[in-house]
Amino acid sequence: MRTYVADLHIHTCLSPCADLSMSPRAIVRAAAERGIDLIAVTDHNTARMTDVVAREAARQGIAFLYGLELQTQEEVHLLAYFDASPPAHAFADKIYAQLPDRPNVPEAFGDQVAVDDAEKIVYVEPRLLLNSLRLDFETAVAWITDAGGLAVPAHVDREPYGLITQLGFVPPGLDLPLAEADGDELPAACHDSRLVWSSDSHWPEAVGRRVTHFTMNAPSVAELRLAASGAGGRTLSVERRLSPEAASRRRT
Repeated sequence: MRTYVADLHIHTCLSPCADLSMSPRAIVRAAAERGIDLIAVTDHNTARMTDVVAREAARQGIAFLYGLELQTQEEVHLLAYFDASPPAHAFADKIYAQLPDRPNVPEAFGDQVAVDDAEKIVYVEPRLLLNSLRLDFETAVAWITDAGGLAVPAHVDREPYGLITQLGFVPPGLDLPLAEADGDELPAACHDSRLVWSSDSHWPEAVGRRVTHFTMNAPSVAELRLAASGAGGRTLSVERRLSPEAASRRRT
């Protein structure tokens, strides 16, 4: 086993809330500079940018998980992780079909652009990604699990978009071994999950501001599950590396 320093909640320039500077090279460069060796890209309701970031991460020797951040019909943010590109994109296509056909207004919400390996813009997403899906939280978790992925509620204690602040409880019987929080502890309602930290970075300075150390055999969904349970000596622990002030900058 080895210990991976992981930041598993990173947005690219495709997310309208993220800065256009969040290119694949900028993301991977920031991760490498901060000693992070496992990352995941989690754009809102899409996995379109995962492949190009995965290739850049591989070139720099950084492990990668394919992800996206769903917004359920209750306005709960839910992270979905996959080991490989095909299941991630098949799942993302299914999610995109549940996204309202409402056009993006860049002046109001931000640009939604995808770039290639040379960082040239190759696609502009016309549909606003910052929308709630026609999909409830419980069904979303089930869809992720059935697709072979790992569902992790994002910033559960944050208002808005956190599971606890939006629903007030965790629906029983769901497969949620991990939960991300902004605070030092998970809310009592999340007692069946283990706390993880990630940066939720929207600009390069924030990458790695908070991380989780996973001691496990490989950077995979199955190993994350085992680390959550402490199976076979696997462990996880969280670390705050930068203060919110140090990780932020004025955005125009």
